[in-house]
Amino acid sequence: MRKIHIGVIAPYEAMLPLIDELKEEQSDLLIVAEVGDLERGVELARKMEQNGADILISRGGTAKLMREAVSLPVVDIHISGYDLLRSIMLATGHSNDKKALVGFPNITLGAASIISLLEIDMKVVTIPGASEVEPILLELKNAGYLTVLGDVVTSNSAARLGMNGLLIQSGQESILESLDEARQLFKSQQKSQQTLRVLRELLNESKQDVLLMTEDGQILFENWTAFKKLPVAEKELASTKQQLLETNEEIIKIIEDAKIPFRIHAKFIEDRDGKIVSFNFKRLSTASANSNAVRIEQLIQQPSLVAESAEMTAIKKLVEEPAVAGDTLVLIGQTGTGKTSVARYLHTFHQKNGLFVHVKIDASLPSLDDIEFLPNSTLLLEFSKSPDLNHAHKLRDLMVHVEENNVQLIYSLLALHHSFEEELELQEAVKIQLPSLADRLEDIDYLVRQFLTEFHQILGTRPIKVRDDAMQQLKSYKWPGNLNELKAYVKKLAIFEKEYVIEKETLDQVPFTTAFQQADQLSLDKNDTLKEIEKKIIEQVLSEENFNQTKAANRLGINRATLWRKLKN
Repeated sequence: MRKIHIGVIAPYEAMLPLIDELKEEQSDLLIVAEVGDLERGVELARKMEQNGADILISRGGTAKLMREAVSLPVVDIHISGYDLLRSIMLATGHSNDKKALVGFPNITLGAASIISLLEIDMKVVTIPGASEVEPILLELKNAGYLTVLGDVVTSNSAARLGMNGLLIQSGQESILESLDEARQLFKSQQKSQQTLRVLRELLNESKQDVLLMTEDGQILFENWTAFKKLPVAEKELASTKQQLLETNEEIIKIIEDAKIPFRIHAKFIEDRDGKIVSFNFKRLSTASANSNAVRIEQLIQQPSLVAESAEMTAIKKLVEEPAVAGDTLVLIGQTGTGKTSVARYLHTFHQKNGLFVHVKIDASLPSLDDIEFLPNSTLLLEFSKSPDLNHAHKLRDLMVHVEENNVQLIYSLLALHHSFEEELELQEAVKIQLPSLADRLEDIDYLVRQFLTEFHQILGTRPIKVRDDAMQQLKSYKWPGNLNELKAYVKKLAIFEKEYVIEKETLDQVPFTTAFQQADQLSLDKNDTLKEIEKKIIEQVLSEENFNQTKAANRLGINRATLWRKLKN
């Protein structure tokens, strides 16, 4: 077993012979001793730390400064009753001068008892802080006190003032006690350090990037594997911590504007000394980051759900029922009927604080390995085509994982087939048929106004109203693409119109042509110019990215300013 490496910083020269005498008897200790007081002692402590010391030992003010400068444990050599008695008796026989013992409360309290008990003629003065030493010594000197007994700072200051400064020295028993304390501290620290090393190794094996912080912002622990250092700004960290304090609920954030997107999972850990904030960072895989099939959000603001028609009023009332918030839900309807909007509304209306995960399924089920579901999350599985039994078989394992984590599962289907329903046991699931836009004409006025508001917010478009005759013309159109098609056309009108009102003439100048003849595929006319084709592609990508300009620009390989310019022209 290796020896415990102990560095001793003696604040005065006379301590070294005592240490040399004692270390011969400590076979389990490797003791290195140097003389250095205050700042010099700190300098020596740093060197000892670099040279592999396990524990440091010093005394008084030097030990205090060392604790602030090094990360190693520092043991204080206490001044014992024996030390005080020995020093006081030596001082009494020194001369017939007036004598005073000057020190901090930890010295003067015991000294006053000894002096009183032995009826020794010695004044005891307690100093509140180091800056008060010299003023108090000057007062004593002016009062005729020539001999001063105290610690290193006091005796040195007395000598500088022409007084006789006597040092209260630590005897062998005090030094031996500090060595025993260092030995015990090392043993307890050794277990903690070993545990810490093992835990860090386990975190590294499982690729866990973790930061632990106290409630007042002090970092307790950090471990990085996928990241070299903290991947977010301290301001973002403080903001997340403040949000935790206000809500006392776990938080998951997806940082999408990083080179490789990552997730932050923040929560409180209750500790007897106060709350600890745990931040877990996880990179999303390159496949997931570059995929449009999986979208992970933490919805804060409740989205609007237009429901003026009788059909949508009934649907809205149903999804607001508490029982619906926990059941498996099947949303059935044509492309663009608002199935995703209903799912998002349900998630926020019932104040779910978990994730909203939207998975688009085509021929195969995308990888969901990066998703760590929190309780009260929602998983929306959107099938762009009719699902088959192959989908059902692969979803069975996912369903078990979802149920274990209290996650609501919502299916978005064009139609529900008996074999798929039977395989996934959806017979008792809540099923909602979404009406086509043609069956909810009462909602078009409100939908158009909602879209105009949205485009004004994200694109800076000018129109805020549609004239009545123009609105009637919009209601007369067939909308094969339903809400998606209506939104895409209103966006064209909003960009084209430079005034505040969209007139019927605007509709004539920007004629409606359906782009949803084949589901959501891009519709190009053979007479389209290159500029027109480019604009249609940009609009299609914007629609697919839910009008998120940053994501659309990144996908197109251009910046947001270029995207905006191409839309305006």
